[in-house]
Amino acid sequence: MRRLSTLAAVLAVLFLAGAGPALAEPPLRAEETVTDHTGVLEGGLPRIDEAIDKLSAERGYDLYVVFVRSFDDAGGQDWADESARLSQLGDADVLMAVAVDDRAYGVSVAGNFPLSTTALDDLRSEQVEPLLKQGDWTGAVVALADGLRTGGGNGNALGIGVAVVGGVAVIGGGAYLLSRRRKAVAQPGAPRPKGTAPTPGGEFADVSTDDLGYRSAQALLDVDDAVRTSETELSAARTHFGEAAVAEFTAALEQSRADMLRGFGLRQQLDDEVAEDEPTRRSMLIEIIRACRSADERLDAQVAAFDRLRDLEAKAPEYIEGLGARLVAVSARLPQVEAQWTALRQRYAPSALDAVAGNLDQAGKLLDAASTEVAEARAELAARAAGAVVSGRAAEDAITQAETLLDGIPRLEGELVEAAGRIAGARAEAEQDLAEARAMASPELAPVVARAEAALAAAEAAEKSPIPDPLAALRLITEAGAALDKGIAQARDAQAHARRAAEALEKALVTARSSVAAAADFVATRRGAVGINARTRLAEAQRRLQVAESGSDPESALGDAQAADQYARQALEIAQSEVSTWSAPGGGVGGDVMVDLGSLILGGIIAGSRGGGGFGGGGGGGGSRRSPGSFGGSSSRGRRGFGGRF
Repeated sequence: MRRLSTLAAVLAVLFLAGAGPALAEPPLRAEETVTDHTGVLEGGLPRIDEAIDKLSAERGYDLYVVFVRSFDDAGGQDWADESARLSQLGDADVLMAVAVDDRAYGVSVAGNFPLSTTALDDLRSEQVEPLLKQGDWTGAVVALADGLRTGGGNGNALGIGVAVVGGVAVIGGGAYLLSRRRKAVAQPGAPRPKGTAPTPGGEFADVSTDDLGYRSAQALLDVDDAVRTSETELSAARTHFGEAAVAEFTAALEQSRADMLRGFGLRQQLDDEVAEDEPTRRSMLIEIIRACRSADERLDAQVAAFDRLRDLEAKAPEYIEGLGARLVAVSARLPQVEAQWTALRQRYAPSALDAVAGNLDQAGKLLDAASTEVAEARAELAARAAGAVVSGRAAEDAITQAETLLDGIPRLEGELVEAAGRIAGARAEAEQDLAEARAMASPELAPVVARAEAALAAAEAAEKSPIPDPLAALRLITEAGAALDKGIAQARDAQAHARRAAEALEKALVTARSSVAAAADFVATRRGAVGINARTRLAEAQRRLQVAESGSDPESALGDAQAADQYARQALEIAQSEVSTWSAPGGGVGGDVMVDLGSLILGGIIAGSRGGGGFGGGGGGGGSRRSPGSFGGSSSRGRRGFGGRF
């Protein structure tokens, strides 16, 4: 009892009214916004005044700055809290105190100041303390003012995450919104309202997006017609003059066809269900126009040489006679192809023949038209060779198209025979995949299995009908097999992913439990020096660990376990930092007594161990705290903030 009385007496002397031992420069009443007993701020006062005025104008907060040589063993935040009390600062006032020789500091705000403790701690660690370590005294004050100004808002507990470059602060979500606005204005990937003028510069700078769409569509139509016309003419020239004579034109046509197909591919991307943003759409439309232009110019470059090659007018008689012979040969094919068509209609379903259903009729009409044109060409040959050539070219186009239509019927017959021969193998593969999908019993596979079963049933009906459609049956089976392959692969990936997540969770729980236990033990045995920041992170770590241990989804639980480990390590790091800056007061008592006293205060066993009448703790961000006491014990609002050594 005598020993405890002695300790209580010592506490009364050391900590009465939060005074602490005698200081080289005791806490003071801040009469001015900036009190500098060191002279280190002299050159930066204009910047500091500007930042403080801006803070006051935009947020209504008043920042008081005190620079002294030494706190003489007092904690930075305790010194700042006591100076704030002496200065009678209100809820919207902030005091920053720096001891230059001690390399210690403290920032004091009211207990109900709008910024959360976490936000203040972020401001400390990311802005203020790094600048103090560099000896940038003015920069540290400006950073604090800018951080308070940009990070405050409606009393919410905002995280700050400040980046100060050249005195400009960009904060949290504000940085994201600002960068989004900048992208919308300056970056080429930013969306632009439809139909508005593009950024100046370039061939299409003054062309609206809608007009680009029209031009690209027209360009595709034009080049498609040009390629088709060139194909027809080249086919005729090849027959007339031979393959070697038209090799150069064939190469040019193939390149132009490739450009055209690239343009159509881009158009298909624009027409699919995935919407492109405005800049991307403009870029693709311009690329279509340029691809079509390239194809068209390449074909145009061959016109003169091609015309010279053919020189139809000079060889008109031979040309017309050749067309007549060709017309007779193609017309002679009609009965044979008609017989093939009749046989196909008896053997296959109408749906299998839709693609060539009108070929015979159309070919007959084209050959009739060609016959008329050849007759006219012969009539004009003696009087006007140019007119004969015009009629001959019309006849040539008609004959070529008729040949294409007639060729389509036997080609389809071969494709139907080939499809019928592939059905059995495709069905076996699909049924094997279906059995595997059923065995996996995955809920995600159920819709895929149902669709595959329906597709296989429809394919069987199409195949076994008295007049089957082998192409439709093969298409249904192929699509069902592809869907099953994709679904099975995804299900396997999901199962493997879940298994890996469960294994990772077990490992993560080991580390998380260890980290949480270590942090909890450290805080519990040194709670007299550990502030709210460390305790908050420890509480969150314990909560996330509990969620991870009770969760049913391994992937989600893994995230919680990792978060628990991270929060616990942060709590331990902060607590260790606070304890390292905490020093038990000395003087007036024997060594053994002071060792015991320090241990009791550090462990939080003796209430009221720090100034300000709050929780016992250190100068590393704890602020004013109430004595643990018992349930329902008294408390004091006090002040809070952060501080420490740098």
